[in-house]
Amino acid sequence: MRNTLAYRIMLWVLLIASLLLLARMAPVLTDPKYIPIDDFVRYWAGGKLNLAGENPYDPQQIARLQTDAGGQASETDAISIMLNPPWAMVVVMPLGLLSYPVSRLVWLLLCIALLILCAQQLWHLYQGSPKSRWLAWVVAFIFAPTISVLEKGQITPLLLLGIVGFLYFAEARRNDWAAGAMLALVSIKPQVSYLLWIALLFWVIQERRWLILVSGALTVTLLTLIAMAFNPHVIQQYLAAMQTYQTSEWATPAIGSYLRYFWLGTDKFWPQFIPAIFGVVWFLVYWYHHHKTWQWLNTIPLILLVSVVTTPYAWTYDQVILIPAIIQATIWMVQEWKRWSILLLAGLFIGLNLLDLVLHMKLNDFWFVWLAPGLLIWYLLTSLTFHRPELNPVKS
Repeated sequence: MRNTLAYRIMLWVLLIASLLLLARMAPVLTDPKYIPIDDFVRYWAGGKLNLAGENPYDPQQIARLQTDAGGQASETDAISIMLNPPWAMVVVMPLGLLSYPVSRLVWLLLCIALLILCAQQLWHLYQGSPKSRWLAWVVAFIFAPTISVLEKGQITPLLLLGIVGFLYFAEARRNDWAAGAMLALVSIKPQVSYLLWIALLFWVIQERRWLILVSGALTVTLLTLIAMAFNPHVIQQYLAAMQTYQTSEWATPAIGSYLRYFWLGTDKFWPQFIPAIFGVVWFLVYWYHHHKTWQWLNTIPLILLVSVVTTPYAWTYDQVILIPAIIQATIWMVQEWKRWSILLLAGLFIGLNLLDLVLHMKLNDFWFVWLAPGLLIWYLLTSLTFHRPELNPVKS
């Protein structure tokens, strides 16, 4: 049916109708009273400031633009700045060309499109049935961190795009230049997937695929130079912000934060990194046992899960990068859907996400340190229950 003329005509009619409906609703959708002032405002303001050659990491400037956009200035808002490195400015600068309401809507639609694209590509890479491809979209969008990242307007979908792009180009296409370029997106928040970077270094040395590192470094350099073309001092401004901005005061849902707040004292910052030490030790053991048969498709889900569980600094919406693990586990269950245990595992996954969404109505993000370990346990249970042979890279 998909190859018939009628099917293609129907798709084009639906696409045109959707675009006309969106254009019709645009005046309402971009009305400031319907657009929230959320985390996205720091990206919009940062891009706008860098375009003007001003300091995109200046809390006072961010607060001023936030107030102009319709938000309420406060001490918390005043210090809520964009903490991403200068090469991330190239992504957000185009957003600064638009008014805040229009920019927020464009960003929402873009993030939804990226999530759909990533979910579909992951379903293909993990060799899911084409007939069940719709499940990739369902699972991705009922995932609590997906809802959270869209609600807050966060930048983390770009990290997911970088991870999926790396998988596609490094294994399916063996295009090291493109694979390295995609990693530049992941470097926007390197601490969230820190074990991925260690694994990448070990793997590149083993496989002699140096072009990936060269491409990644060149891409970051090029993006930084573009940002500097508008604001020559952006690197110095970023370094100054990192020295003065007290990230140690943030109460994040990380195990290291709990060690500080409930045991070793908030005046000490080093306990944040204790779980990461255990994460590195785990990786060294994992690499020792699997390096001879290393395939990123098989290893990256667990690498990302352990990274998120042991990271020194992350929020629950950053866990959207775990979608590769979620989709891989979903495919395992679909391939053996007649087994009774699928009901228990599916119920556990849905329960974790429902609990997150319900509790977030009452509690702030600090109290959700259990979500990442819960997802890790669910993934390991699914892997043990529906053990599948290792995947070979998909050629496309």
